[in-house]
Amino acid sequence: MMSAIFRLRFLVAPVAIVAVTAGCSANTAIKPPLTFLQNVQLPIDTTKPSLDLLTLDERNSRLYVSHSSSNSLDIVDVKSAALLGSVPGLKSIKGTALTPDPNIVFTSNSGDGTVSVVDVAARKVTDTIKVGITTDAIEYDRPNDLIVVALSSDRRVALIDRSTKKVLGAVPIPGKPELFAIDQLTGKIYLAINDKDEVVGIDPVTKAITETYSGCDIHSPTGMVFDPDQGRLFVVDSIVHSANVVSVIDVLIGKCLGSIDIDHGPDQAAFNQHLHHMYVANAGSNNISVIDTVSMRPLGIIGSGKQAATIAVDPSTDRVCVGVARAGLIGIYHDP
Repeated sequence: MMSAIFRLRFLVAPVAIVAVTAGCSANTAIKPPLTFLQNVQLPIDTTKPSLDLLTLDERNSRLYVSHSSSNSLDIVDVKSAALLGSVPGLKSIKGTALTPDPNIVFTSNSGDGTVSVVDVAARKVTDTIKVGITTDAIEYDRPNDLIVVALSSDRRVALIDRSTKKVLGAVPIPGKPELFAIDQLTGKIYLAINDKDEVVGIDPVTKAITETYSGCDIHSPTGMVFDPDQGRLFVVDSIVHSANVVSVIDVLIGKCLGSIDIDHGPDQAAFNQHLHHMYVANAGSNNISVIDTVSMRPLGIIGSGKQAATIAVDPSTDRVCVGVARAGLIGIYHDP
């Protein structure tokens, strides 16, 4: 169990609207940390639009949008800002995991507790794997060639062999799983336990929890980012009706490095390894926080649209995509 050693707090100043105080010139106003480029309209829903987790494949600049209200996987070309098409029939889709084949992805479908294998070139489902009651976040563990999926109702993390598409087993966890990050050098899984105010480290080979992190301002954790160059885990904490923080943990020595103030209602986070920038979608305050993962300092915020809770980044182009649920669109930004 890890407790906070010391705590650093940084105030994120709102930069979408900046008031210039007396004695200061307009040239000293803080600039937004991202530049808005354009929006991409997703297929129109017959019901209220609902978007879940975003995943971006930098090999081809494809953005995969979990369009849960239409039970479809929408595919966006980020460079051209064009909707390429959709794959239907994915009941209450939650997320997408990439694979070594850029034309094959796995999706988690919470509506029927399945994981689907999708041929995105052919726009069709090729296999369906029954995993549990309610599937949630899903990622690809490259070192172990595994598809990792969180099962929220089952309180387990399931491990699927990517090649055989067989469930190899599951790791019981002590609470409600949220999002997770994977160290793509070692295969270690870092999972947020939302109702326990803690994060666990999971070894997918032994199928066991090896570390538990608490303290360090970890409260109702949601989004996760791991910076392998720094050996730092960034945990997005979300307390309803409260300004929130990102907790920073050095996982090599199990030490709390402090916490960074963000805004209200954060959810998914994304990491740009090229710039060592972290992006947090704050749905409660309708903006994006940008953090430097080396200095652990906030770089500012920028407005994102109503109920923008999910986010992804293309490190090859430094383009950041956010899902604006209420409008049913994807906002595309550039990190200058």
